[in-house]
Amino acid sequence: MRGRYISASDMHSDDRVAGCGLRVAGSKYNNYILTMVLTMILVLTAFLQLSSAELIDRVVAFIDDEAITLTDFMQYTKKAKGLTPGISEEEAINALINRRLLLREAKRIRLRGKSDDELIKEYIDIKVRVFIKIPPEEIERFYNQNRKRFGKTPLDNVRDDIERLLREREVNKHLRKLIEKLREKSYIKINFIPS
Repeated sequence: MRGRYISASDMHSDDRVAGCGLRVAGSKYNNYILTMVLTMILVLTAFLQLSSAELIDRVVAFIDDEAITLTDFMQYTKKAKGLTPGISEEEAINALINRRLLLREAKRIRLRGKSDDELIKEYIDIKVRVFIKIPPEEIERFYNQNRKRFGKTPLDNVRDDIERLLREREVNKHLRKLIEKLREKSYIKINFIPS
């Protein structure tokens, strides 16, 4: 018995496999096989692309939708350890988070500055420092409580220094409260603390 030759044009479109002109029984089966083969090719291609990808940076923490990367953390920690040699990594990540919160608030109220440090300083001046007043009685009380420290130096010679010291203490106290409020209003998640 001789086989009959069927041209591709004679076949129904359902009977052809991927346009190669071969006839295979059951078009549903053909579509299933074709779908599986194409899926495997796509999965393998995606796997090969992922396996050749490299890790660029890790996310150390989140503040709302803003990420703090490992690179950001390492750069900040290097600077922070220059200013405060004993700072731990946990203190550094929290200080960086606080800094980002203050910077975000400074930008929110449209402050301008040449650097992030300037923006933060201006924000603290506007939101905290301007409201701090040290009464003369408090300066005298501090002077009297620390007489040994000042020796025979008269109060008038150290008044400005004492006032500056007391003002900075008050600024720090109010700044801590402000940062606590900013942290409460934000979603903060520390993924890991590098060591």
